[in-house]
Amino acid sequence: MTLDDLISSELQITNIRVELPVSSNKVIQYVDIKIDTEKVGGQALTRASRTLAVVLDRPRVVRRSLEIEVHLCYENILRRRWRTDGPFSITPQDLLSASSQGIENEEEWFGKFGKLTIIVGFKTTHPLEAISQRNGSPEPADGRRLTPTTESILRDCPHFRILVMGKTGVGKSSLINKTFGVDDAIVAHNQVGFADINKEIYSKVNPHFVLHDSKGFEYGDDTNVKIVRRFIEERRDAPRITDKLHAVWLCIDIPIGGGRFLETGIEEFLKLKIGGKLGGVPVIAVFTKYDLLIVHETRLLKQRDPGISKEEVTNLVQQNANTKLQDACVKPFESFVQGRVPHITVSTETGYEDHLSKLTHITYLHVRDYLSDASVVTAMAQRASARVKIQASIEVGRRSTSVPLEGTYPNSVSLEYWARLAASVNFPGKTLQQCIDVIHADIIAVWRFNDPQGYLSSDKFKAMMSNIIVSDKDPSTNLIAGVSLVSGIAGIVSALSGPAVPIVLPIATALVLARWVYDVYQQTAFVLRHLMTYIIDLTLILQNIFWLQALVPDCPLSRRIIKMGVRAYQGSTTKRILSFKIDKHLEGVSFHVGPDTTLNTIEELIKSNIIETTEMLKHRETFSHLNNVRDDEAWES
Repeated sequence: MTLDDLISSELQITNIRVELPVSSNKVIQYVDIKIDTEKVGGQALTRASRTLAVVLDRPRVVRRSLEIEVHLCYENILRRRWRTDGPFSITPQDLLSASSQGIENEEEWFGKFGKLTIIVGFKTTHPLEAISQRNGSPEPADGRRLTPTTESILRDCPHFRILVMGKTGVGKSSLINKTFGVDDAIVAHNQVGFADINKEIYSKVNPHFVLHDSKGFEYGDDTNVKIVRRFIEERRDAPRITDKLHAVWLCIDIPIGGGRFLETGIEEFLKLKIGGKLGGVPVIAVFTKYDLLIVHETRLLKQRDPGISKEEVTNLVQQNANTKLQDACVKPFESFVQGRVPHITVSTETGYEDHLSKLTHITYLHVRDYLSDASVVTAMAQRASARVKIQASIEVGRRSTSVPLEGTYPNSVSLEYWARLAASVNFPGKTLQQCIDVIHADIIAVWRFNDPQGYLSSDKFKAMMSNIIVSDKDPSTNLIAGVSLVSGIAGIVSALSGPAVPIVLPIATALVLARWVYDVYQQTAFVLRHLMTYIIDLTLILQNIFWLQALVPDCPLSRRIIKMGVRAYQGSTTKRILSFKIDKHLEGVSFHVGPDTTLNTIEELIKSNIIETTEMLKHRETFSHLNNVRDDEAWES
């Protein structure tokens, strides 16, 4: 990549972080940053912080003349002296080395200045911010574009911030890696028994996730309880939602061989929470390594009765393990917290994926009650629960968000894209393509696939979607006609598990926009039917893609997986049933009087077709034979 390439790509700087080594005797107090002649900066939110991140109030486009200067103010904790250092200069030429480090539209540049690391976060023009620039979707005459609700949410809260606590070996790394789809054990780099709670741990694989790690509470040591309390209080008082702590996972070993379940430090921490000293931040107790309890009970049972059948072992082991879990963990914990701290038992091993799905769901619900916008980013960051993705998509569609009109601050417009589809105050005068562009952007933003090629926001995928919703249902053209969604996924996987052959979609699934999208929004049954169907079809197709992508979590999204998801949905009974139910809804819609019940109908139809993790686990044997999902192919196969 040349400097000209960098400039033409219109990279936008979004944040700048400075980091000192964990072993440093210096702590950052504040930084002053100059971008060209404009001064920005930030002050450390926590004491003894060796990391400070500054999120820019608006992105700065990288120009050839760009100059960045960073001045650092720090305190030497041994000598109790304040010092300043800098300036540290960064030029566009320096940023060239960041091109290979990006995930999706977000990239980072790492610069070393002695022991100081400066990280510049930037992105290319994002589909969410380029809707009005798409071909065939001109800027409206009034100068306003339809702004995705998720864009304003991410502007205020770009990351889900979580604190994970627990002693070494409790399973924090695998829990984080599996839940958030990261491919490196990001808490395992800390020395045994040591963790810097103030350090912000990012993953290049998941840009909407920030981790804080804390060691467990050792017997007789109340120091860490004080450190954790101070950290949570300081984050609680942070003025910006992005800097607040959004959730805490307290990881506790299941005592398989006996021993004390709640150490003194854990009890002291829980007392702070149930006593209201930590504020409203959700704390969720996670009882880890349930699989080891199963293994232990299996060994005991076979020792007592070597001749027992496999079926009897399975049933009795489950019963015995759950009885011990209740006696050793659940009952004493519930007695101590009196229902004020939720808990869940998990394993990160294969076959227990529903545990992580439930943990994600509990976390999402509690974060939603605490900080609504942060819960949407929670859903974006997690990779374990399709249900949470769908709930957050509906939440985004349901809410009313006030956003600035372009170029006319501080004027604003209220967005209620799903809430009043039958009588929208935002859609009149817009083409239906503009309407579906903003709806499409919001939905795919919540699912947040690893889609570096931007397939899901591409014109070809949108064209495919625009034709899917009006395609005739001819059972003779369907590979798997007359089946449920989950059986449809299993069927398409089974049918395509042999030698790789291109996936041929029905002829109605053209790759040019259907004619209806060029119409102008009107309060008619025709328009409402198409918008309702687009929302429902897109959401359920993304659900299919979510489960197919789970088969190859280490691979970026491919067109083949997208086409498999589309094919499975088109061939299912669900598609035809939903079409019938939408028509029934339209028979009772009034466009001029009474409440608009359309969103309630959309929510009901989507939620009635959620595929739970337990359902997918029943088809594990089918998925294990898939050997070509990693392959890709052209759209027009």
